[in-house]
Amino acid sequence: MSRTFQRDLLITLIANLLSKPAWLLADNLIQNQIGHEAYGLIGALLGLGQWATAIADWGLYALVTREMARLPDQYSTLSATTLTLKLGLSLTAFVLFTGLGWLIGYQQAPAFVWLLLLLLYQISLSYLQFFRAYFQGTQSFRIDAFFSALEKGILLLFLVLFWEGLTADRYVGLLVLSGVLSASTAGVWVRLRYGPVSWQPRLTLLWEAFRQMTPFALMGYVSAINERINQILLERWIGAYENGLYWGAYRWLSAAMMYLWIVMPLFFARFAHLGREKSPELWRTFVWGHLVAALPLIGIAGVFLAEPRLFLFLFSRSTPEELATMSATLQTMALPLTLNGLFIIYSTYLTAVGYEWIALRLMLLAVTANILTCAFLLPLWAEVGAAIALGISYAVYGVGYVWAFHKVAPIPVPLSVLFRLAALALIYEGGMLAFSYLPVPTSVRLVLAPVFLALCAWITQIYPLWRYAHRHR
Repeated sequence: MSRTFQRDLLITLIANLLSKPAWLLADNLIQNQIGHEAYGLIGALLGLGQWATAIADWGLYALVTREMARLPDQYSTLSATTLTLKLGLSLTAFVLFTGLGWLIGYQQAPAFVWLLLLLLYQISLSYLQFFRAYFQGTQSFRIDAFFSALEKGILLLFLVLFWEGLTADRYVGLLVLSGVLSASTAGVWVRLRYGPVSWQPRLTLLWEAFRQMTPFALMGYVSAINERINQILLERWIGAYENGLYWGAYRWLSAAMMYLWIVMPLFFARFAHLGREKSPELWRTFVWGHLVAALPLIGIAGVFLAEPRLFLFLFSRSTPEELATMSATLQTMALPLTLNGLFIIYSTYLTAVGYEWIALRLMLLAVTANILTCAFLLPLWAEVGAAIALGISYAVYGVGYVWAFHKVAPIPVPLSVLFRLAALALIYEGGMLAFSYLPVPTSVRLVLAPVFLALCAWITQIYPLWRYAHRHR
């Protein structure tokens, strides 16, 4: 693996580390300020907005990344075709989900007004991601790193300026403004770097692009449903207040998952370049990606288990009962976090090289498991039940991805890597859960966590794999 690729990966991580932690703290403060119930309603509406984003994107992000990686000189034709489709899909998604929101009960103010604005916000983020695909496809990862942090940076600036008297209405407005500004900036940069868009797309190319995008689109849509369905069901079946408590924990799962959104597009572009041919470079890249995806998330999951209250310290207005509920939910979310870290590299490869239909069928199976589990567990355990349902769905498609990789990939499943990482997760996270019952200060647990992780990595022989990946860069 080239040193340039690893250096760009590091730059991408640093850029996001400058904005994402600040945003996480601000998001906690926002929920503390506007209340669990208002935030729970906003969270459910953002879920609908994410579904709309999947329609507005319709696989364009993945298609542009892949085609720019393969044929960057086709930018003019590609941009004309994909942007024309995106404009039509965005309008369709906005109208469709406005109607869906009305039908499922978001008819009164402020819910309906927030629905319209948050749909606009989420669709604007899909444009930001769409424009970033051009940079990722040409492996201009440093520019992409800037745009990966831009939207949250703008939003943080607005929050500083308008924090005094912040209300739920004002917060929704600031979300929209930051999304539109960041997407517009990315679009202008693409125009300056790659040239103007030719607004003469041919119908045959439009249809072919739509046909090519459909597997990506359906997989993205089903993935969005799986990620958000338990939140919407929790808000509709149990209540906005309970969904707000769920979000108090979920934002930390989402933040940890954001790490994968930062690094996996780089591996997606790399796999698209390497293709389906067996090669030592493909094997080394896959092993490196396995370690890069799993190790940080396993480490974070252990802290979720040992010190969940650490992540909730800004909820100064919450009762002890509310904090206990959010803590239990966050501990449960260690399960989906670990599973996603272990298995996401398999789905990244499969989708990057054209096996989208396989991935789609596996995601449909996961969604089915998620909904059925929610129907059973939400009435019993509410927030914790929603977290368990999400974990079960991740387990279903994770095992499925490994099976599919075994069937179609040109390289074998790295069982040694997978089993060592799984053993590391079991030993480390089990030990961290045990630590949570020890009568020791939080500071001691936090000091012990990386030491214990390093010890578990030595026990499970992770270090030889790490050295192998570095030695063959």
